[in-house]
Amino acid sequence: MKDRREQIEDGKMRRWEVAHPLTLSPSHPLNFSTSRGGFTLIEVLVSVTIFAIVMSILYSAFSTSSANAKIVEGMADDLSSLSGALDTFSHEVRGAYLISDSSMEGFSGKKEGITFTTTTPYVRDGEPTVQLVSYIFEEDSLIRRALRPGSQKEVKGEYLLLDGVKDPAFSFFDGKGWIDAWPYGNKLPAGVRVVFSYKERNVENVIPVWSRM
Repeated sequence: MKDRREQIEDGKMRRWEVAHPLTLSPSHPLNFSTSRGGFTLIEVLVSVTIFAIVMSILYSAFSTSSANAKIVEGMADDLSSLSGALDTFSHEVRGAYLISDSSMEGFSGKKEGITFTTTTPYVRDGEPTVQLVSYIFEEDSLIRRALRPGSQKEVKGEYLLLDGVKDPAFSFFDGKGWIDAWPYGNKLPAGVRVVFSYKERNVENVIPVWSRM
């Protein structure tokens, strides 16, 4: 009977060992810990290299974006200056007219500049809206001058409209074709054309003269 009980207990023990093959034994301890105290030198070098590559890519992308933004901003400023200058010039040319029996000079023009009487909104407080103005190309610049009536040489105001102008020229339409000079002080041209190069852009603007007095 005792042997029978030992056989049963022995069989249970064997079945338990099969179901639980990994056991801890004081004489054969098992250690499954995989933790380490730090990184190896190779791992640190690899990490630093990857970080340097990523930062280099980000810096390159940022530098390119910043350079492109500056270029676009510069182009926008150039176009804004050009548009403002042409708007000012066009507005005053369209308002050019002749005044009979007046000290105001008539319309005169050459390839490098024009002078005429016009109605203008570009005045200071207290100044008349009818003014004698001159547009002239001088030293790679387009300049607007306000002149005193009776003397085209006395300048009462000067404004730089554009800087960096190349190959400028005014021309005038007499009803038949374009001519380089307008000597008829008592007549107005049908239109004024201005051409020049600005910031590597070829500019051509044709303005009709509305008043035909």
